[in-house]
Amino acid sequence: MHKHHIIPKHMGGSDEPENLIELTVEEHAEAHRKLFEDYGHWQDYVAWQGLAGLISKECLIKNIQSEAGKYRIQKYGNPFSGVRTLGNFAINDEFRKQVSQLANSPEAIAKKKKTMAERKHQQGTKNSQHGTKWYVEENAENLSTRKKYKTAPNGWITTSEWKERRKDKTNNAYGRHWYNDGIKNFYLKENDPLVEKLTRGRMVVNLV
Repeated sequence: MHKHHIIPKHMGGSDEPENLIELTVEEHAEAHRKLFEDYGHWQDYVAWQGLAGLISKECLIKNIQSEAGKYRIQKYGNPFSGVRTLGNFAINDEFRKQVSQLANSPEAIAKKKKTMAERKHQQGTKNSQHGTKWYVEENAENLSTRKKYKTAPNGWITTSEWKERRKDKTNNAYGRHWYNDGIKNFYLKENDPLVEKLTRGRMVVNLV
C-alpha cells in the first residue's frame, strides 16, 4: 500500500494524518491522474505516469529534471539570462571594446610582460619557431607526415595549400561560411549581398 497526500505537497498539503490515505499502486496512479486532469500540475502527471508504468524510469527522471529546471528559472530567474548577448564579442560591440581596452591598458601590458619574463617565454624573432610553417609532401595522402620548416624543401607545400588543392570546388558548400545575426545562422558565400548587411556594424560570426 502507498501513502497518498489528499492535497499534494506541491499544492500546499501537509504530512498530517488527516491529509494522508492508503491506496494501492493502481489507486495511487488513478488519484494522480485525476489530480492532473483537474489542475494540470506536472508533478501529478509524472506521478501518474510513473506509478502506472507508462514511462520508463529514465524518462521519469528526465521529466522531473526538466520540469524542476523550468520551475527553478520561473521562481529564481535564469542566471545566464543576457549572457549570450552581453558576453558575445560578435553581438555586443560595447563589450568587445571594453575587453579590448582592458587588455591593452598599460597595467595589462605590464602584467603580460612580467609573466612572459618569469616564464622565460621567447617571443618574436627570439622564438625558435619564428618564421616556420607546417609543410607536407605535395603528393602526401594525409597530413600525418607534416613537418615544420622555415623554407619548404623541394616538392613540399604548406598544409593550407595541400588542403585547398583537395577541396571539391564544385561542391555547393565550397566557399561558404556560417554567419550569425544574433538570432539566426546563415550559410553564405563571401560574395552574397547578405554578408555585407550582416557584417555592417556588429553581427558577424565566422565559424569555419
